[in-house]
Amino acid sequence: MGLLSSAMNPSETPASRDHAAGHQVERVVLAGHQAPAEVWPQLAQRVRAWANAHALALRDACWLLPFSALLPQARRALAAQGGWQPRVETTQTLAQQLAPHRGAAQGMFSGDTVTSRLQAAQLLRQQDWGKAWARSDPRAFAHGVAALVDTADDLRAAASAHAPGQRDAWWQDARTRLALAAGPGEFERSLARVALEWVAASLSACPPDTDALFTAPVRGWVVLRAGGADALAEAVLAHHAGTGVPGLLLDLDGEPGDEFKAAALGPSPRLLRCADAEDEARTTTACVLAALKDGGTVALVAQDRETVRRVHAMLARVPVPVVDDTGWRVATTRAGAHAMALLRAARSLSGASAAEDARLDWLKDDPLGRAEPEALVALEALWRNRRVSAEATASAKALWTAAEARLAPLAAERSRPLADWLQCLAALWLSDPTEAQRWRNDAAGRAVLLALRLDALAGQSAAWQAAASSTRFTLDEFIAWVDEALEEASVVPDNPPEARVVITPLARVMLRPFSAVVCPGADERRLGVSEPRPDLLGPALSAALGLPGPQERLRRETLAFVHLLHQPAVTLLHRVADGAEGLGPSPLIQRLVLARAESGAQPSALPSVHAQLPQRVVLPQPVRPPAPRADAHWPHSLSASAVEALRTCPYRFFSRVLLGLGEVDELDKAADKRDHGNWLHAVLLGFHQGREASTDVAIDTSRLMAAAVAVDQEQGWTEAELLPFRASFEALVPGYLRWLHEREAQGWRWWQGELSRQATPAEWGGLGLHGRLDRLDQQADGRVELLDYKTGSAAGLAAKVNQGLEDTQLAFYAALALAAGDAATGALAAAYLGLDDPRAGPVAVPHDQVDADARVLLQQLGLEFERLRDGEPMLALGQGEACEHCEARGLCRRDQWAPPPTETPADASASEAGDAA
Repeated sequence: MGLLSSAMNPSETPASRDHAAGHQVERVVLAGHQAPAEVWPQLAQRVRAWANAHALALRDACWLLPFSALLPQARRALAAQGGWQPRVETTQTLAQQLAPHRGAAQGMFSGDTVTSRLQAAQLLRQQDWGKAWARSDPRAFAHGVAALVDTADDLRAAASAHAPGQRDAWWQDARTRLALAAGPGEFERSLARVALEWVAASLSACPPDTDALFTAPVRGWVVLRAGGADALAEAVLAHHAGTGVPGLLLDLDGEPGDEFKAAALGPSPRLLRCADAEDEARTTTACVLAALKDGGTVALVAQDRETVRRVHAMLARVPVPVVDDTGWRVATTRAGAHAMALLRAARSLSGASAAEDARLDWLKDDPLGRAEPEALVALEALWRNRRVSAEATASAKALWTAAEARLAPLAAERSRPLADWLQCLAALWLSDPTEAQRWRNDAAGRAVLLALRLDALAGQSAAWQAAASSTRFTLDEFIAWVDEALEEASVVPDNPPEARVVITPLARVMLRPFSAVVCPGADERRLGVSEPRPDLLGPALSAALGLPGPQERLRRETLAFVHLLHQPAVTLLHRVADGAEGLGPSPLIQRLVLARAESGAQPSALPSVHAQLPQRVVLPQPVRPPAPRADAHWPHSLSASAVEALRTCPYRFFSRVLLGLGEVDELDKAADKRDHGNWLHAVLLGFHQGREASTDVAIDTSRLMAAAVAVDQEQGWTEAELLPFRASFEALVPGYLRWLHEREAQGWRWWQGELSRQATPAEWGGLGLHGRLDRLDQQADGRVELLDYKTGSAAGLAAKVNQGLEDTQLAFYAALALAAGDAATGALAAAYLGLDDPRAGPVAVPHDQVDADARVLLQQLGLEFERLRDGEPMLALGQGEACEHCEARGLCRRDQWAPPPTETPADASASEAGDAA
């Protein structure tokens, strides 16, 4: 590291000007490619030499660093030299120690995003055009509010970087530049003027905390410039130099345009090319694990947050402890999700869609649900339309009654002040000491309370109190505000002390002693590209006012990348494609290659090597079809669908019936085909009960439509939910009545419907059967026909009954009817009644000799049950259409089965020879 300049010429930078009766700021540019572990001792030595040259006791000096993660490094380097040490701080940590924080007054800009957006919205709505804008385009208004607050924040930072005595002149200069600006964007500039005057009035009434730095009793100032100039720190340096206090600026960035010169002379970073995002994540994980084997601490640069989240998850499987400096959005934490679940559950009381989903999400993590786990399970089962005992139903209803009472304060439909909404939340979460302690003991829970200003210990400024009291929200608006507040807030999780992997932003890698750095996302889309953001001032005006524009942000990212290259072992990864779009390496990598070529470094190019992941040999472990045995856990009785499952695939019967497994029903209330079938059954039953045979189409039509309305009311369906099914039903009515009248002319009469039947065949060894008969029609001579309503294809039904014993359902129902005495042997017929074609009307598909097939079915099933009880394996057949939509396919591992061994000609010859022997 060499000394390029010392005792700067006054014309080089405003911070170096020789003030009257003051000292010059000595600027030292330090160049050279050295690792951070070598840089810090030399910086500490330079600080001590400067103090000695000015006869300054180091204990009276202050060294300002760019960010707090560097404080331990500087203090350690100074301590290694012995003697007195200067105060080592950042501008923010020093300001916090010099004076207490002063909260913003009512209406004043506070710098807090959540409060400021509320204030900005109120500020704009005070104008007629602002009110009209908010009504006509709420989304654009919200974007305008966000842009106004961002601009105000930038203006506040720029103004704070001027000494209090120079600030009025800066405000006047800013006003003049905004007034003289012309061209497109006048509306944006008008918003910028609002931001300017708002911040100017706020800082005049309540100066920033950092103003204490300009009057701090320090006898010598040192500022470290790394990753770009810190405007506030260098303004403090220049201000005190004008009062005769010596100052030192240690510049590690070098001259503009020379950023890559020193980096080009150092070791070449490794550049790995990955196929896609998943390949990049896997390769990054492998690089981190390989670096850990060499010892030390590894930095994982969060340039691509999605990839880093994937890497973090894969490292957790190893497991590898990780420190995450970037923090998490509070909205993505469990505490944030619980807060949103509570609000959505409250909204569900007004009949919002997916109501049960929202309620269960909340209850499963609420004290009510945790205290009554069995009642919660029963409540979910009820909402999923499962059968629940009377006792469990009562406990479930009691739980939901208590839950509704708990949610009631939040379920108001009228608008309220924001402060009232938050008071309701605080009462729900913090009134119970146990629950309050649960929130405060969790880092994410504390972050939620802080983001929503629910904890009185956090303190509340007058600006926040005024904004929260005067802003009114409906429940939906309050939910949107909470979501936005949690998205803005972040929380740094508790870090394990043994962690050796640090996830950190690119700008926080510099000067930290890592043994290796792994940086995914080094492609042309994610690194070295200045992304546009909402800007009310434009690049030129921003630069003139000292606000960070696109060029400044790009330069800072470039400097951060150059400092990263000074680390001992750097691995850069980039993917070659995002989906179908090709990607190249970052422009910063290309600049490094050019700098290496100009400096004569060898090799000048960075070979982009395709990543090779570690390989391991895995012995084949073929999956064989399962063959469980059913020697126990038999139910008392079987349904037709259970018997159908056994005949289709024994393993399906095993999973459904013996294990009691099944797919979880959705909680939404959208009517599906099964709901349509249940509804149609109830309508036809209501229509036929109490009806006398008639040929009057008008009367029967009116009666049938009235039955449909009655069922709608009984089952709670709305007209919108049943609209598709009602349309098909209305088309079915004429055909159904025509078929019914023709059938009644043949002597058939509706007799009974929706009958629950049970039986215990002697052939089944004590096992029973049960089911529900859709309909029994009767002739005057005692003949009975069993009809089973179907909404499926009549052709498919005909194909099934043509092979009599292949039709399980009608034979099963016939056995139930005969056992119950609904018909005499030989006097029972059965048919499917297809209702799927409204134009053709009902189509009867008869099952001939159904009573004989029923007897055969019972006998053969009895033999099958006996074999199963004796230990016959319940094989997964894995054949035909049965597997296509089977819910047990993942359980039987059908897609992972090893193919059956094929017999070679040599094996066949050997087998034949063995048989002959």
